[in-house]
Order: sequence, then C-alpha cells, then structure tokens
Amino acid sequence: MIILELIIFLLSVAVFSISISGYGSLISLSVKTNFFLNIFIGFIIITFIITLVHFFLKIDLIISQIILILGLIIFFKKKNIELLRLFNLKNIPYLIIVFCLIPMFISQKYHEDFGYYHLPYALSFIEEKIIFGFANIDKSYVYNSIWLNITSLFFLNDKNFNFLTLPGYILFLSFILFSINQIISKKKILLSDFYLVTLIFYLVLKFTRISEFGVDLPAIIFSVLGIYFFFNFLETNLIEEKKTYFFLTLIFSIFSILIKLSTLPIILLSLYLYFKHFKDLKFSLLDLKFLFILILSTIFFVQQFIYTGCFIFPTNSTCLDVSWFNPDYLNLSKDLQLVNKSYSLAKDIYLPEDYLSNFTWFSFWIKRSFIEILEHLMTMILPLLLFILVLKKEKKNYLVLQNKSTLYMFIFLSLLFWLNYSPVFRFATHTFITLVFLFFSSILISKEFSKKKFLIFISVFLIFNFSKNILRINNNENLFLGIQKIENDYILNDKISNKYADIYYPDVKKNKKNGWQGRLCWNTPFICSYNKLDVSKKKGYLVVKKLKN
Repeated sequence: MIILELIIFLLSVAVFSISISGYGSLISLSVKTNFFLNIFIGFIIITFIITLVHFFLKIDLIISQIILILGLIIFFKKKNIELLRLFNLKNIPYLIIVFCLIPMFISQKYHEDFGYYHLPYALSFIEEKIIFGFANIDKSYVYNSIWLNITSLFFLNDKNFNFLTLPGYILFLSFILFSINQIISKKKILLSDFYLVTLIFYLVLKFTRISEFGVDLPAIIFSVLGIYFFFNFLETNLIEEKKTYFFLTLIFSIFSILIKLSTLPIILLSLYLYFKHFKDLKFSLLDLKFLFILILSTIFFVQQFIYTGCFIFPTNSTCLDVSWFNPDYLNLSKDLQLVNKSYSLAKDIYLPEDYLSNFTWFSFWIKRSFIEILEHLMTMILPLLLFILVLKKEKKNYLVLQNKSTLYMFIFLSLLFWLNYSPVFRFATHTFITLVFLFFSSILISKEFSKKKFLIFISVFLIFNFSKNILRINNNENLFLGIQKIENDYILNDKISNKYADIYYPDVKKNKKNGWQGRLCWNTPFICSYNKLDVSKKKGYLVVKKLKN
C-alpha cells in the first residue's frame, strides 16, 4: 500500500511542480530562466490568483483543479516538451536528490501551529468565500501569512489534508535543486554561487523535517532569493540584466514580507538598488511586471482590511471604524513582543511595561535563546568552514564583493528591527546566514572552487538528511504518507450559532488523551472558535463580530 502511495506522491509532486512552473513562465525575463526559477515565480502568481478568487468564491476542489490544469496547459504550450526528455541521463542526479528527500514527507509530524490555525485557516478557504471580521474568530488570524492562502489548493477529496504541507516541500525541494543547478552548471563560479553554497549546506542539514517548515521556511527561501538576485545585480554590467535582477530582488522580497512581516527590512536592498542606479531603473517601475507586484500587495492589504478592519498589522493609523474592527487587535503587537522576548521567565518579577522598556528583557531572552542561536550558527559556520579548508588557494582571484559596507548596514538595520520586534531566531535566519557569508566571503573568493568537492559535501549532507528521516520513520509504529493526525472531539456552541453559521469549539475534557493538542481546533468543522461571536450575513458575505465577555 505504501508503495502505491509513494508513486502517487511522486506523480503529485511532478504534476504540481510542472503546473506551478507553467504559471511562472508567464513572466518574461531578459535573463536565462529555468524550471526551478519559474516555480518560485509561479508560487507568487498562484497565490495571487487564489487570493483574488477567494474574494468571490470558495476555493473548492473544482476551482483547485481548474487552477492546476491551466498551469499544466501553459507549461506544455510554452515549453512544448516531451515527457521522455525528463528521463535524460543528465537529470539522474536530480532524481537521486529527490529520492533522498522523500522520507521527509513520510509519516511526518505536525508542527505546533498546524492544528492551531494553519489547518483551520485552510478549511475556511474551502468552506466560505472571504469573511469580513475573520480575525475575530481567533487572534492568530489578525495578521495573516499570504503563504497560507495557497494551502487550500492542496486539499484532497473529503477534506483529506495529507498534502497540505506539499507546497512548502515543493518550494524546499525546488530551492535545493535550483541552487545545485546554478552552482554546477557554470564554468566560472561567481560570488552569488558561494552564497548559494552557504545556504544549501545549512538548509539540508537543519531543515530535515516537514514539521520544521511552517511559514518560516517559505519566508526564509524567498528572502534569500531576494538577496541572491541582489548579488546577481551587482555581478552584471548589462542594463537589461540589471533590470531583470532588480525585478527578481523586489518581487521575492515583497513576497517574503507578505509571508512574514518580520522580514520587512529585506525591502531595503531593493530601495538601495533603485536609488543607487536610478538612471538605469527609473522607468522600470512602469513595466507590467512591476504593476503585478503592486496589485499583489494591494489585494493582500485589502484582505487584511476585510479580516481586521486594518490595512496593515493593527495600528491606529491603518484601521477604520468598521463594524467588525476589534480594538483589542491594537494590543496584539505588545503581546507578541512579550512572548518573543521570553516574558514567561520574568512575569513574577516585572510588569509587562517595565519588562519591555530599557532592554530589561535582554538578559532573560539571552538565557532562553543562547543555545538555540549557537546551534543554528554552528550549523551555518562549521560545514562552510570545513568546505573552505578542503579547497585549494586560487592562483588568480577574479572575484570582488561590491557594496560590502551596504550589506553590513542592511544586516545591522535588520538585526535592530529583529531585536526590537520579534527576536526569535527563525524570523531572522536569512539575516544571520547572510552575515556568516559576508564574514567568510574574503576567504571564499581566495579559494579555487571545486565542483567535485562540492558534490561530495552535498551528497554527505543529503545522506545525513535521508538517514535521520529513515531512523525517524523506523521509530514510528505506523507507516503512512502525509501528516500525523489528531482526532479531537468538538461541541456545537448553541448559544451563538445561528442560521448563518454553526460555531464549534474543541471538547477539552474528551480530548485530554491528545495533551495540549486537544485544546486546538484541528479539522473541527468551520467555524471553530472559543470566542463569543455574532455572525451575520450581508450581500452573501459572512460578517463576524466579537462579543465582549
């Protein structure tokens, strides 16, 4: 049975990847593109389509199939490719890499937010078109990640959610293959390729389980793609290529911000390029490709307004006095800071206001976060350092890192933003790995790159990833393809349910066997909420208001 499931899984990965790449091919670029780059762009286009369609329709199985089939049609029409060419001998190494990463998806454990709001959020997309006041259902919806919009596309029949983590897996797999392809396909290694080496070593070693993905990994990948194409911009003297690399830097940076607000400083790189090279780029923003970025951002902020009554993460200046606006949203930023700055260690010592002022929180945060930060940094540094040691010294150094001071300033400002608002390591992974790369860049460019040694290193790391997951699977009693599920009982809230919506909440007493996961909604029928809600319907749209306790 598992063999059949694996075959279906591999076919699904191939079909979805081809469809997503088809959408990515709609954006014409003046540099050489490939299948994987088109996947990155395709994810953005599909997310745009789903977000826009959801304003008017549920994202049910029919809509999902139409989106998928259109992508396949576009791909084969654009590429006119024969399927037999996919089995070319040159592609065998890529197939081996895919094989090494398959165990990540088998018997996967859920991540801590999956049953809390990822799955319930995806269910809302297939149950209802966009809901006014959606954030009143739970505070986790006050700031939405645009990446979660795409997950609704990956439901199977009968709301089977085994493939709900597939987009993150495809993105991760595509980035690994993209990086390896970029590195080994060139006669001369560039500085940007060394950056990919730093990234790929860390990602393969650190992200070994789907449960570690969440929305953090997509934000990391699109952030580092923005930084990678920033390096590409600096490495070319051709104006048309500069325009394309500026577009790629901007679109990947914007998308990473829409996935995770904590990546906001990444936009500084695009602003720097635009104003530094204003003479070459001043009319670029009038191009249709850039108009797409504007429309994508606009519909996301409109979605935020529909959810909360605020266009941006709740601040007085961006919120309107609409019926579904809840003033409690305005305190959420402070609440998140307290969590991220380890207030739980000092709640018996300081009041929240005192704890957040004058960096009082810093020593407590260091105490809690030091080991985690050290572990991540060592995973970034040690493999790269070992790789550097096995490389020979370059006889003639032709690489130069331009704008190094600008990059250090970007990192400094990014770290300040991170420390001030959300000092959790995974929210600044792209910043730390770029810092590590810059620190070792002078040594890297003084070395003669060896593709053979690189492939040996990445092979060893992939075997480590593969072995770790095989051991994990071996320790599981049940072998299955997909996500470990929590079956929670639930209760219909008769007091606030009405003709417009049934409102449920988890039956915590019956769910004690599931531990703290028993308090979460998981696949409880939509709407699932502990809040007291007033649900009405206007012009075919649900409007949810939160009642005071």
